[in-house]
Amino acid sequence: MLKMRIVRSVGLGFATSVLIGLAATYLPYSQARDVAIDALAIPGALIAGLVYPQGVHTGGARYWGAAVLIANFIVYVLFWYAWLQLVGYFRGHKNQYDATNPPVRRNSS
Repeated sequence: MLKMRIVRSVGLGFATSVLIGLAATYLPYSQARDVAIDALAIPGALIAGLVYPQGVHTGGARYWGAAVLIANFIVYVLFWYAWLQLVGYFRGHKNQYDATNPPVRRNSS
């Protein structure tokens, strides 16, 4: 079950990263689109800023963009893993009394 949750979170993290890239590429320009895409890219930019504190403007951060993409991917994988963990927790506790009192089947004849 744990391996399946990890595989799902990696797949969802990859899909999230791809959808953000597609939205940035193919959605028509609007201020709302730019704000949303920038908000979704902030976690990766903050982590890449730890690796490259000068940023992209000093010319010393050749791989800053790749660091942002990798960091965003890792953040989204962790997000989806936590979300799936939370959903599994509530799904498992939704019917906690059903296991102690199984339904009684009666013959319809």
